[in-house]
Amino acid sequence: MNECRAARMLLRVIWLGFGLACGSTGQQAPGRDDGGASDASSTADAGRAADASSAADASDGAVALACPSLPEPTEPIITVSAIQSADLPSIVREASPGTTILLEPGVYTMTGDESSRRINIASDGITVRSSTGRRDDVIIDGEYQTNEIFFVQASHVAIADLTVRRAVDHLIHATGRESGTIEDLRLYNLALYDSGEQFIKVNSDGQMHYVDQGRLECSLLRMTSEGRQHVETQYGGGCYTGGIDAHGARGWQVRLNAFEGIRCENGSLAEHAVHFWSGARDTLVERNKIVDCARGVGFGLVESGVGRTYDDDPYPGVAYVGHYDGIIRNNLIYATSAGAPYFDTGIELDQARGARVYHNTLPGAATFSSIDYRFSNTQVSIRNNITIRITRRDGASGTVDHNLESASFGLFRDPPSDFRLDASASTAIDQGVLVPEAGLDLDGRPHEVGLPDLGAYEAE
Repeated sequence: MNECRAARMLLRVIWLGFGLACGSTGQQAPGRDDGGASDASSTADAGRAADASSAADASDGAVALACPSLPEPTEPIITVSAIQSADLPSIVREASPGTTILLEPGVYTMTGDESSRRINIASDGITVRSSTGRRDDVIIDGEYQTNEIFFVQASHVAIADLTVRRAVDHLIHATGRESGTIEDLRLYNLALYDSGEQFIKVNSDGQMHYVDQGRLECSLLRMTSEGRQHVETQYGGGCYTGGIDAHGARGWQVRLNAFEGIRCENGSLAEHAVHFWSGARDTLVERNKIVDCARGVGFGLVESGVGRTYDDDPYPGVAYVGHYDGIIRNNLIYATSAGAPYFDTGIELDQARGARVYHNTLPGAATFSSIDYRFSNTQVSIRNNITIRITRRDGASGTVDHNLESASFGLFRDPPSDFRLDASASTAIDQGVLVPEAGLDLDGRPHEVGLPDLGAYEAE
C-alpha cells in the first residue's frame, strides 16, 4: 500500500469515528420493511432498540446514522387510535394550525366516499406521525378505494413515521393554494407501497402557485407485484406510475431514500423514481438507492412546453428550461436480473440547464442509457460517475469527463448486494477529479481525501 493510500485510510477512519460518535441510531434504514403490519403492541422503547440494531448492518448503517428520530412532539397534540380510523380525515381537517396528530399503532382504513376517506391538510404547521416513531407500527391503507390518501395545501406540514399504501391515484398529493405557493412539506421515514399513479405528486394549483422547499427523506417507496396489477394504464403510455413526480417545484431535497420495483411488466414504460420537471429548480437528489425501477432520476422531460419561470431569469434568452440547476450526486441506481428487462435510463437530463451529476454508480443493465442528456438548452456537468454508457442527443452540451463507461461487476465487492469498490478496481479508485459540491458518499464519507474515487462509494 502506498503512503498516499495509507494516509487516505487513516483520515477515513478518523472521519467515520467522528460520525459514529455524533450520529443517532434511532431511525430505520430505508428498504428494510416488508410492507406488512407489525405487532401493534410493540412499545416505543422496543421500537427504538430495533432501529438501533439495524444501524449496525454494514450495507445500510450509514444511512441509518444519517436519519435520526424526529424530536418529541410539542403541544397541541391530538392522539388517535386505530378504532377511530373513520374519523381520522375529519380530525385532521378540523385541527388548528400547529397541531401534531399522533397515531397509535394499528391499521387505519377509512369509509365513505372520496371526500370522507381523503386526509386533507389545509392548515399550516400540521404534523401527522406515529406515536412510536416506527413507520411499520402505523399503516394507513387506502384499500384501492381512496384516490388520494393525503392531500396537502398548507405550509410547514410534516407526514412522518408511517406506512401508507394502496391508493387508486396518489398516496400523497401536494399543490399550491389560492393564497399562494406553499413551502416546507416534510415527508420523513415513510414506507410507501403500491400507488396506481405516482406515489407522491407535487404540482401547482393551475394558477402558478407551487410547492417549494420540500423534503423527501429516509423513506422507502416500493411497488409490489400485487401493486402492479392496479397501475393506471388508460393514459400516460400504459404505465402511469412513478415515485415522486414534481412540476415546477423549487428547492426540494430527495435524500437517503430507497426506491424499489417501480415499473410495469406489460411492455409499457413507467415514469421515473425521482422526477422534477416543468421548470423545477435547485433540486438536490443525493444518497438514494434506486433498484429495479424503469427509470431512475429525471430532470426535465420534453423539448418544449409550458413550465414555471422566475423573476430573476437565471438563463436569459433560453426559451424553455425543463429544469434549472440542481444536483444529482452519490446515488446508486441499478437493476437486478428480475428488473433488468424493464430498465430504461438511470439519469435523464432533458432541457436541464445547469444540472450537476456527480459520483453516481449506475452498474449493470441499461436498456438505453446510464446517463442521457438531450436537447439544445441542456447544459450540464457530468463527472466522476460509474456507468455502462453515457449518451448525448439533439444538441445537448456540457462538461463530461472523468466518468467510467462499460463498467463491469468486477469493480465491486459483491454485486448486487454490495456495490462498494473492490480493492482491485484500479479504473475507478483515485480516478476522479475534485468537484465543488461533491457531497458525502453513500457511507457518509467525503470525497475530498486525496484524489476522489469514481462512483457513489469511496474505496476503503
